[in-house]
Amino acid sequence: MLWLAARSWVRPSGTAKVEVTIPVPHLPDVLSGLTIQVVADLHVRSAGTASLRALDELSDTRPDLLFACGDLIDNSDITPLVARALAAIRPRYGAYAVWGNHDLLGPAKPHDPNWLGERTQPLRFMREAFEACGVTVLDNCRVHCHIAGTEIAIVGIGDATKGRDEACHAFHLADDNMFTIVMTHNPDAVMRLGSARVDLVVCGHTHGGQIVAPFMPAITTSTRYPLPRPSGLMHIAERLTFITRGVGTVGIPLRINAPAEAPVLSLVRAGPAA
Repeated sequence: MLWLAARSWVRPSGTAKVEVTIPVPHLPDVLSGLTIQVVADLHVRSAGTASLRALDELSDTRPDLLFACGDLIDNSDITPLVARALAAIRPRYGAYAVWGNHDLLGPAKPHDPNWLGERTQPLRFMREAFEACGVTVLDNCRVHCHIAGTEIAIVGIGDATKGRDEACHAFHLADDNMFTIVMTHNPDAVMRLGSARVDLVVCGHTHGGQIVAPFMPAITTSTRYPLPRPSGLMHIAERLTFITRGVGTVGIPLRINAPAEAPVLSLVRAGPAA
């Protein structure tokens, strides 16, 4: 019986293109309906990686913003291909990315010595490839984006898995009167946002647990701090946070009760305008 239940929850390799409405307090009126395409945890190793097909399916969908929330590339050689696939989504107001732990450290290559388990990824090369395609990499920094006559801040926080989440640097001289969205990879970074204004956090990393037994909680979310749920919309340290299950897999190439997703977030105003 348990085997039959588990089998019913095993998802195919396809990626759900779900739409999620997020009520956000203090969202400016003119931004109601703003759409953010979120992709995370692609774990692309080669041109044949299945998660690249998910990006192809998003080609020319033209959301308002594109957030690529880390663990995009396991093999740096494939970076230009991933960058072009992200750019082909053609967001209206900008495409932004942050690095995850697998972007920082990738698997050893065939010519590496046997004792080398993983290697440092060439982040400068990867950044240049992304930015050549119009995808801005935010590594503990922020940008101001003009949308419908309103200026918002988009803050990219480094990966907390490897201790690169330097929120103090990213929020230096930030304007607390400006609507602010944070993107990061590991939701652990939320615990270090301090007192800065943050209206919404968007992240990945957990894979939704990736392999979750029916009727049981996720065994692990690969986070240091406990989460209310392995994915979805929640409050973490009183911050409104959305965690995507992401697209790819790590270790066993299988998802159970944690289907791959490439969600589109639609922001609506809850409460008075900012």
